[in-house]
Amino acid sequence: MPDVEDALTATAGKAFRLTRFYAEVYGAEPADASEISYISDSDYHRAAGLLDCVVDREAIIGILPPYYRDASRFPFTVPEDEAELVLRQRRIVRAMKDLGVDFGASPRFLIVADGRRGPFACELAKGFYWEGFQTSISFRNGTGDELRQDVARHDPDYVVLTSGRHLRHALERPRHTVWLVEHCGDPPVGGPEYPSLLYADGVDLIGSRAAGRTGYDYDPEQLLIEVDPASLLTHVSKLQFTCFPLVRYGLGRRVPTVDAPETDAS
Repeated sequence: MPDVEDALTATAGKAFRLTRFYAEVYGAEPADASEISYISDSDYHRAAGLLDCVVDREAIIGILPPYYRDASRFPFTVPEDEAELVLRQRRIVRAMKDLGVDFGASPRFLIVADGRRGPFACELAKGFYWEGFQTSISFRNGTGDELRQDVARHDPDYVVLTSGRHLRHALERPRHTVWLVEHCGDPPVGGPEYPSLLYADGVDLIGSRAAGRTGYDYDPEQLLIEVDPASLLTHVSKLQFTCFPLVRYGLGRRVPTVDAPETDAS
């Protein structure tokens, strides 16, 4: 697909010109897709520091909390600028619409998290707040009874489980209103009977999977998702980066998409 390869080559060339990290990874500006390496988080451990990996340090306005507070795949905290924040919010909106959220109904959300995922859950809540939706966070490590109590107290339209995914069966609610948050560093959730959001450190939200669907929906204008023919694992490129480039970055697992579904995502 020439258009896709051209977009990838342009993205890699931009990353090469604007960051020391990609200049060292490539050695010379890639002329075509065959010269663009597939990389992983281990490559970032060879970087001298964060500033070698960003386009403009003065444009940084915030950070992306890793899914696990104490177990990020990156050796540093991943930053973002205003433009990438806007792009991330667009992905959140796309995912909510894909999962059937009626924006005109002012839905209420309850995010369930534990201490390890606390910063991540707070950042996720911001994405809901910015669309004007009431959102609460419950920090629970416990039982189905505790979760049911929180749900009864907050009466949300959607329960988003960033932790305690095994408790999803404890809720006597329509399945489409219970969302699971998946992370590429964890084994895939067995069975697509519940809607889910897929995240990866460094990228944040990748896409969404509606109940009963095997592939994830994502924004092809923002993200290019490919499979490395050598490892058979999925890699992602941020086509519209302005702060923190990712080009053919490995997700550590196979991720089926709506345009390339699989029966087995492991």
